[in-house]
Amino acid sequence: MKNINLIFIALLMSSSVATFGQYNQFNETNNTNTIENDNNFSIMLSDVLVRRVSLEYEHVLADGRMSFNVPVSITLSPFGDLWSDEVHWWVGMGIKFYPTGQGVLRYFLGAEFRLISISENNYWSSYYNETESTTSKKYLNTAFLINNGLIYSPTTNFFVSANIGIGFLSRSRDSQNEMLVPYATPSFRIGFKF
Repeated sequence: MKNINLIFIALLMSSSVATFGQYNQFNETNNTNTIENDNNFSIMLSDVLVRRVSLEYEHVLADGRMSFNVPVSITLSPFGDLWSDEVHWWVGMGIKFYPTGQGVLRYFLGAEFRLISISENNYWSSYYNETESTTSKKYLNTAFLINNGLIYSPTTNFFVSANIGIGFLSRSRDSQNEMLVPYATPSFRIGFKF
């Protein structure tokens, strides 16, 4: 009886060692694949509608499942948004996760932090005195976004992407308006990989 138990344990151990060896061999061949173009540069075409020039640099890490990105935007002619703010510029830093890795069509999900320079306009009017006044103050606001998007690469050096970031905008504590407001940034981009 002891011999049968010993043989059974030896068979179990040998099958697990063989399985581990196959698993290790499969992973080693996948890890040797490298990404040819791990730097991406894109222009946000949708920001042209709001008179901004917006660019993004992204560096994809070696495994192809994660990247770091730095978006930058400059407003050419400020105009009031939903909260009576005029955005002058913003800069951000983010991280993207690619659950399916790199390829022709890929999905990403990631977090992004933005620092936003704005002018806040406040209007006062008095009906009895028939007076109106406007004040404008400059502030730095912050925003936190969760980005969702799809990237399509018809060639190895060119891509188009659609993205929507949803999160919150936190105003400067000196602001007279609401401190925390919802924030959404849809974008359509074209870019180059190098």
